[in-house]
Amino acid sequence: MKRVIAAAGAVVLVAGSYFTLDVYDKAPGFFTLAGAPADPVPLPSQSSPAPSMAAPAPTGAPTPVGPLTGPMPTAAQVADALRKPLQDKRFLKDVAMVVRDAQTGTTLFDQGGKRTLIPASTTKLLAAYAVATTMDLEQPFTTKVVQQGDKVVLVAGGDTVLSPDKGDPEKVVGHAGVADLAAQVATALKKQGRTTIDLHLDTSFAPGPMTLPGWKPEYLAMGYTARIAQLGLATERSDPPTAAVADPTRSVQNALIKALAAQGISAKVGAAATTTSAATRLGTVQSAPLIDVLGQAMRDSDNAMIESLTRAAAFRAGVPGDPSSITRWVTSLLAKDGFDTTGVKLADVCGLSDGTTIPASLLADLVVAGTSGRSKPFQEVLSRESVAGWNGTLHDRYLGRSANSVAGEVRAKTGSLPDVGSLAGTVVTDSGRLLVFAVVTNGPMKGAGPWPVRAAMDEAVTALGQL
Repeated sequence: MKRVIAAAGAVVLVAGSYFTLDVYDKAPGFFTLAGAPADPVPLPSQSSPAPSMAAPAPTGAPTPVGPLTGPMPTAAQVADALRKPLQDKRFLKDVAMVVRDAQTGTTLFDQGGKRTLIPASTTKLLAAYAVATTMDLEQPFTTKVVQQGDKVVLVAGGDTVLSPDKGDPEKVVGHAGVADLAAQVATALKKQGRTTIDLHLDTSFAPGPMTLPGWKPEYLAMGYTARIAQLGLATERSDPPTAAVADPTRSVQNALIKALAAQGISAKVGAAATTTSAATRLGTVQSAPLIDVLGQAMRDSDNAMIESLTRAAAFRAGVPGDPSSITRWVTSLLAKDGFDTTGVKLADVCGLSDGTTIPASLLADLVVAGTSGRSKPFQEVLSRESVAGWNGTLHDRYLGRSANSVAGEVRAKTGSLPDVGSLAGTVVTDSGRLLVFAVVTNGPMKGAGPWPVRAAMDEAVTALGQL
């Protein structure tokens, strides 16, 4: 498969905003592209890549491969392979990189692994671990309309990717549909002889602020993130440069009112309400399983989705929804599970706010927890991470001549902010061994943008893949 970057003039025309979009993982970088990515490889214990409700790419289904049983490289071999790549001047001033064996956790390389650097969106690995180990990954989120007394109430339940129309069971985004919910509700109401209602709203599930203290106004104004809610439309996800909607939950309420009108029910916006388990259900729709929703959020590096999912997990654990309580909960959960959280400071759980620091060693520790089988839930999360040259925020990377030998063989979480680059995940070596890596680099980009930094990181990982 060859890909061509077209409309270069359009890129130049919007260059002033393009860089900003790109550094928040919301627009692709550009490279000279050549070669064809290999099919994604599975993690240990899998005979094929983990299934996903969303097709990873239009190039066909992944080809199953056998177990990864190649020899583990020595520390000396890894150091020799990385010596030249890590001297690349495209790296920023500070560089930390850790390499581990995926199955045994053996440290094969550690350069500055304990340094407290800014991780950008690789912060989401910590959040994803907390979500995966707290909630049932097979369960969906439920959106329902209930009747309590004479009140008809829309109850938020955590699904922020509802289709405003009918749902599509083959998709994650838009899996459940507002129109389907409206059809059920209309049928139930008509049986009662009701055709006019006030539609009230219950937002008591995982409440909290829609924005965070560290989120600058322009993040929302330019659509780098949506607002945090426990109900939202698939059509109103983060989409730069479109501004984030003011209230995602109200958007669903309005969409349901519109869909009810199409079913012959006249509805208007009601008041806030709190329902009980004794309320009568008038209609229910369910999201894709949590593992697919979480996987989608990680592949897309969706800030609001990760914050929403983490808040939902914290709520299930009895933790308040304020930002400081949630960040403390994530850090304490990791410490309780035996991770070294020295140097960890979380300003949020998505990596967008200033003030977050995470050592590269912890990022590697987390990935090893999944690849080694220590955490089966987190292994499921890793199996849905972006694949180099294939999907997610890595869909357009590892396609240049200097890195395409490992396209399809790298799964990783990306991270980009002004003056920050990071990448943490797995790569398969030529000898058939799965390695874990985490690389974080901080320092002035000097106007060059994120692309040189990304290329340097990708080439370092490629060197590992060639062992």
